[in-house]
Amino acid sequence: MTTSNLSPAEVVDRYTELIYHQRDLSALDDLISDPLIRHEPDGTRVALTTTQARERIATFHKEFRAMRFSNRKIVQDSNSVAAAYEADLVDESGAITTICGIEIFTVVEGRIIEVWNAPAGSGSWG
Repeated sequence: MTTSNLSPAEVVDRYTELIYHQRDLSALDDLISDPLIRHEPDGTRVALTTTQARERIATFHKEFRAMRFSNRKIVQDSNSVAAAYEADLVDESGAITTICGIEIFTVVEGRIIEVWNAPAGSGSWG
């Protein structure tokens, strides 16, 4: 299935499933634009090539042997998705850390082109 036939929320779900749950970083080639723009909370924008995005996420995978994201709330329009997520992150010792946060994605022609993501908080959403 090509990602251009998917809704923005379906593209983001596919991204989460393939990149984080299945750890298939080759899927980035079909799911993100090159460059991908990350909007940081300090007012900066970071343009990541697909290779840089892959390296960034690979670092996260090295830190945790498993991770499971779930969306508590999704809001979408024609090309944007806001996801209030929770994630259980399992480190090498088996300890589980739960985090929560909100990410906003812009999806154009089946690819994520922009992400807004502030640092995650500890624990689950209330």
